[in-house]
Amino acid sequence: MSKKFLLFDIDGTLVHAGGAGRRALNAALAEAGVKEEAVRPISFAGRTDRQIVLSALRASGFSGNDLPALLAQVLDSYVRRLAANLAGQPVRVYPLAGELLRACCGRPDLEPALLTGNIPQGARLKLESAGLWGHFAWGVFGDHSEEREELAREAQRRIGSGNGGIDARDVFVIGDTTADIACGRAIGATTVAMISDFECEENLRAAAPDHLLRDFRPLFGLLGLPLPAEAP
Repeated sequence: MSKKFLLFDIDGTLVHAGGAGRRALNAALAEAGVKEEAVRPISFAGRTDRQIVLSALRASGFSGNDLPALLAQVLDSYVRRLAANLAGQPVRVYPLAGELLRACCGRPDLEPALLTGNIPQGARLKLESAGLWGHFAWGVFGDHSEEREELAREAQRRIGSGNGGIDARDVFVIGDTTADIACGRAIGATTVAMISDFECEENLRAAAPDHLLRDFRPLFGLLGLPLPAEAP
């Protein structure tokens, strides 16, 4: 049986942080002198943290040599604020997300990993709040590039470096936005779109993912995993 690699997005796919990340990032940007009107038009859905911050900084008139230091400053402040936000309000785990990850444990033919626009520190805070961090041995995060497709290409390189001859269709990119679908398609992966409140179902359907799901139930069957008896 061929090995399958399951590359999970975080927000809107595994967990819902109740706006904790957006509030933390908005406050961190404001602290750096970014105007609210520069942030308001930017959609966070499917974007990397790096992309969001740099877009906001550029829209506020920052450029050139100022950007690297400001980016680091904003992201450091964001992580501190996110930790404080999550301490008061833990994230909500989507139904069957934890059960699916636990079912993958001990299965040598299934390898969960992260493919997320979150920077590593933010991803860890959210998934530790959810009790899910320990299910992932590796991941590609939003500090790698501004472009979501490049994250997928990096994941493909990592998979290929240790597993010669992998069929691209055995890589599953699982997310909740059209950006997730596009980055999966960029590497020829099987795309799984989860319907959430981060992007409307109409947009997801128009992007034509291989699988469009309202919850994780069908994924159990697709991966040959038993559905928990207590599944809601």
